[in-house]
Amino acid sequence: MRILRAEITGFGKYRQQQFNFTDGNQLFYGKNEAGKSTLYHFILAMLFGFPIKRGRKRDFEPLDGTSYGGRLVIVLPQYGEVTIERFKQVNRGKAKVYFGQQTGGEQLLTQLLAPLNRELFEEVFTFQQEQLSQLDRLQEKPLHDALISLGITGSKKLLGKQQEYVDNEQRLFKVRGQRQALNKALKEQEQIAQQVYQQEAKEAAMTELMARKQQDEQQQQQLTAQLQKAQQEYLTLKEQERSFSQYEEWQALQKKYPRDDLGAEPEKLQDFYNQYNQLNTRLAQGKQELIALNETQGLTDRYRFYLEHEAQIKGLLQEQVAAVRLTDDFQKQLEEQQRLIEEVTLLEDTYHFRVEEDAQKKVQTTKKLAQHYQQLTTEIIEAKQEAKWQSKQEELIAIPRRQKQQEPRFALSTLFSFGLALLLFIGGFLIGNLRVILWSVSFLAVAFGFYSLIQNKSETVKEANLKEPELQKNNLQTLVAKKSKEQEAIWSKLQQELPNLTNPQDLAVALVQLDKAAEDYVEKNSALMLADQKLAQLDQAYGALLQRFNFLEKWLPQEGRDIVQRLRLLQNFADEMQEVKLQQEQPTAALLIRQNQQLQEQLDKLLAENQTLLQSVGITQPTEIPLWIAQMHQKAGDLARKQELAKRLTKLFPKKITASQLAVELSNAKDKVQEIQRLDRQLNRSLQKTQLKIEQMQRDGTLDELRQRLAQANSKVYDLALQWSKNKLTATLLGDLATELSDKQLPQLLQKSSHYLAILTGGNYKALDFVAEELTVKTENKAWKIYELSTGTKDQVIMAIRFGYLALQARILCPLIIDDGWLHYDSSRKEQLAVLLKEFAQQYQVICLSSDVEMVSYYEKLQQKVVVIK
Repeated sequence: MRILRAEITGFGKYRQQQFNFTDGNQLFYGKNEAGKSTLYHFILAMLFGFPIKRGRKRDFEPLDGTSYGGRLVIVLPQYGEVTIERFKQVNRGKAKVYFGQQTGGEQLLTQLLAPLNRELFEEVFTFQQEQLSQLDRLQEKPLHDALISLGITGSKKLLGKQQEYVDNEQRLFKVRGQRQALNKALKEQEQIAQQVYQQEAKEAAMTELMARKQQDEQQQQQLTAQLQKAQQEYLTLKEQERSFSQYEEWQALQKKYPRDDLGAEPEKLQDFYNQYNQLNTRLAQGKQELIALNETQGLTDRYRFYLEHEAQIKGLLQEQVAAVRLTDDFQKQLEEQQRLIEEVTLLEDTYHFRVEEDAQKKVQTTKKLAQHYQQLTTEIIEAKQEAKWQSKQEELIAIPRRQKQQEPRFALSTLFSFGLALLLFIGGFLIGNLRVILWSVSFLAVAFGFYSLIQNKSETVKEANLKEPELQKNNLQTLVAKKSKEQEAIWSKLQQELPNLTNPQDLAVALVQLDKAAEDYVEKNSALMLADQKLAQLDQAYGALLQRFNFLEKWLPQEGRDIVQRLRLLQNFADEMQEVKLQQEQPTAALLIRQNQQLQEQLDKLLAENQTLLQSVGITQPTEIPLWIAQMHQKAGDLARKQELAKRLTKLFPKKITASQLAVELSNAKDKVQEIQRLDRQLNRSLQKTQLKIEQMQRDGTLDELRQRLAQANSKVYDLALQWSKNKLTATLLGDLATELSDKQLPQLLQKSSHYLAILTGGNYKALDFVAEELTVKTENKAWKIYELSTGTKDQVIMAIRFGYLALQARILCPLIIDDGWLHYDSSRKEQLAVLLKEFAQQYQVICLSSDVEMVSYYEKLQQKVVVIK
């Protein structure tokens, strides 16, 4: 087993305290009354139960009403992390155990810790000074017995206990025994069971009633469980109803204070305020002393001002070269800026450039306009040439068109041919013998008529074709007019964008000039921006340097003067004051002034360092800190009340609920309890009727009497068997532990113990051995008997033997807890003990509880964990 963590809710002086334990060696240090023994008794109580309050025996129950108990988290090899929880007010202080997905109580805890019990824990794995004086001047056989006793309980009483348990076991039961109590009870139980079986066989008719009764009883048990659960829910809701006002207060505090801690700001602010007050007080005293000194020695205000700011004045005078250089740089940069502004302004006025516009994009747009203008020029020339050609074509075809206009639109030959054909066709019907000839001539006339008609249509088409050139000419004239108008608009825009553009032949040159001007504009704009930045930096530096002269306004006329002029005035002032200082040296006044300056610097530095802290809590002046701290005290009270209500109400109110919801749930719970009670009464009446029938069938009552006797016999057998098994198990356990220290293991024990004794004595004593069945301690050249050793060495011998015994155990039942077990040790022995504990902690978890400051230093030297209990 290994102890991982102790979470103390309330135990002795501890409230809401947590202790963490590591795997190896660790020392819990605290002054007297720090609570080391309280921590040990808390671990003991969590493992084996709260101490019984008897007489004047120490009681660790809190007197302020805090819950008495807490949790202990341990690690078991087979089960992993196990949490043990005990509260004296809950389940009469019995344990509740959690590991993995399983939970259990006191019985499960006993099974998990077995064979470890309170006696083993207190007298084997807890190490106290009284146990180191029990083994003086022992022979080999007594040492063997004492080691068994010490390794198991720390007392010789248990040596006789094993035989006592064996005797008790034999008195209760033997395999072939006749007179033992358990043998007799088993025989009597068997006889009564046989009689019950025979009697029940005679009364088979009762089987159905008994089955019905058993079913009703099971149902009644279920109803009882439901009733208990419903009553518990009802009582819980009633308790919520009584505590609802406190619940509302708790919810309000949770909303007001979502966080449970005040943070580190109150302590930091208090420390800052204390330092601030101290510096302010000292500064005020220094000023008063300086005023008093001025009144007695008659220092002028002008000279006192110089003394107070002497270092600052000298610092400014050292800046003369830098000031002259800064002034020159500023003037040069100003001239460069003015030159660039003039050049950029000229480009903007000439080419209409703007800072917010992209100059290259403007150039590209202008080039596109020029390309469009040139394209329009080409299209207009082509259209004019086309129109001129159309005019010539129109003159060529004008004469034939006029001749055609004089001819009839429809040829007379066509009409004549169709009329003749019609007459001949009709004549063919009238003159039968000439029908074929007349119809043939008629067909020819029709063909001739169609031919004339086609010729006429062809002439009409030719006439239409003669009109097309005229239409095309009109369209070209319209197109030329439209494009000329568009060309004029583009030319107007080009003249706006390109200055001095009067002739289209100069367009290409103007575009090249525009492109170069755009590049020049971008370059000069960038240079101007850079110049502005440099000028702003110089101006800022110039202004900062001017600001440093502000403290001189009362004593030096500075208005309207530049830095160089101010430095000259300051130099004259400093020379004048130096002459005064040489004539009238006042060391006391200068010292006070320097002290006040230092205090003021410290005060300013303190304010600057804590400005973030003040801003984080919303404070602008240090004088507001006392009021803020008072508010924090009020908040601390509210948080304490919130925590108190949380402890009391968290389990009672596992989820948020309103008053109306609580009233509804309370009413439903009450109805549910009443309904279950009604069903239980009905089932009770049914059981009574069944029992009455059974009693009527049991005329002589023999079966009932036999069953009662059988139940008594079963109970007696159970009690005797339980008592026998306890004696058997205890005797077996003691026998197994005794076997561990058999003669075969004793040499291993002496070897281990010799190794630990050599560590404890720093190599002065090398080995343990038996001479004439008496334990001796050997050095390089001599052997010493136990009674010849000093008290401290005896303690070391016994401690080495105990450590050797524990090191031989195959199963580590518990960590080793040592409570100041080095009373007779000097400094070197304490250091060697610390070395031994470091080595032993590689196998065992070692927990030391001590108020010895010297032991703390050895732990730190060996880089072992030290926990300070405040």
